[in-house]
Amino acid sequence: MFSVERNLRGHHGTITSLAFSPNMKQLISCSNDKSIILWGLQQKMKAFRFTGHTSSVSDVCFAPSGNLMASCSQDGSLAVWIPSITGESTFWKGHQAAARSVAFTPDGRQILSASDDKTIKLWTVHKSKFVASFSSHTNWVRCTRPSPDGNQMVSCADDRTIKLWDLKSGDCIHTFYEPKAQGNYVEFHPSGTCIGTALANGVVKIYETRMRKVLQLYEIHNGPVHSLSFHPTSGNYLITGSQEGTLKVLDLMEGRPSYTLYGPKGAVHSVKFSPDGDYFATGGADNEILVWKANFAPVLDVADNSSNKSSTKTKIRPSIAGGLQGVDVKKIVASSVAEDRQDIEDASVNSKRSSSIDELEISKKTMDMQISDSLEKTGNEREKRLEIIIADLVSQVDVLTNTLLALEQRVTFIEDQQKENLGTGIFSNGEQVGAPL
Repeated sequence: MFSVERNLRGHHGTITSLAFSPNMKQLISCSNDKSIILWGLQQKMKAFRFTGHTSSVSDVCFAPSGNLMASCSQDGSLAVWIPSITGESTFWKGHQAAARSVAFTPDGRQILSASDDKTIKLWTVHKSKFVASFSSHTNWVRCTRPSPDGNQMVSCADDRTIKLWDLKSGDCIHTFYEPKAQGNYVEFHPSGTCIGTALANGVVKIYETRMRKVLQLYEIHNGPVHSLSFHPTSGNYLITGSQEGTLKVLDLMEGRPSYTLYGPKGAVHSVKFSPDGDYFATGGADNEILVWKANFAPVLDVADNSSNKSSTKTKIRPSIAGGLQGVDVKKIVASSVAEDRQDIEDASVNSKRSSSIDELEISKKTMDMQISDSLEKTGNEREKRLEIIIADLVSQVDVLTNTLLALEQRVTFIEDQQKENLGTGIFSNGEQVGAPL
């Protein structure tokens, strides 16, 4: 069911984060070796190395359009890159301590970052302007991710709390407390109704965001869980990576672990599904990236059985999986795959650093053009969504109108019947008006 398709080597330190491009043609990775590598996933595509951070690169991600990518480092800096051989980039000092997490908002216009300075910050992509700071955590913030609709975000920190935020108001909506261990990684379920949390005590929890309670709990690893990733199209599966070097595949519909995958030669620090869910990548302490083929059965939308499209409207049932005893978990060992030797070119020759936000004029015309393309695509997507919403509202209004007409006809019928009964001197109970006693 699972097989390793690619084995990518090029980093000289622990791989800390991975991300697929939206078009599935590239994979980006970052490492403790202070570099970022953009890998080509198609034949004859070269790999490019980006440098500029002065310390370990903690996290990396693509913009929804795929035209930009962002990174953060333990030197406190943030960077936005154009994924090409020119290596054009914009750097700025985002935090006063190590930056741990970076993520684009779903519309691609803003960037979230989290840091050891106990804050989460929101920035605009265009000119990298500071927007807001979220400072409710009392210890290092490990990770932050936006919700699929962009209205909320979730964060985890060493203060052993998981916080749900309103991005527009900046308010902390709710705090989940973890009495036993801090969270290392958090991510929204594709439906936006649940949150997955990887904890340092080997536990994975699924929180329900509306009822604000633990929906599922899995005690599945013998060491800290560093990363997790939901299946992006069905939402029925979750993959986790841990310090012990194993991967776990969780069936969220069944509420149990299904597979244990062996392949990495050390701690797994990052695991990420491809946008179509057909592949996932892992990376960690062995400096290797493994790209796996995942043959998950598609789940059809109940509302459209004739369609081949999968649905993310997964209803995850409550489950507490307290360990692996008595649970049928299949073990899969990755077959050995020859190292994929790609020529890695240095793409950082045109990269420059800026010490302050006011000096951000690097590759301004090119960067603005990329951002404009991203915003145009986002605008088209919004128009399509609005058309669907309006059509749905119109159909609902039609239903309400028909219901009111039916009620009006019913009331008119009852009134006519009562008038007829009064005219004949008969009540509804059959008694005659003025009848002798």
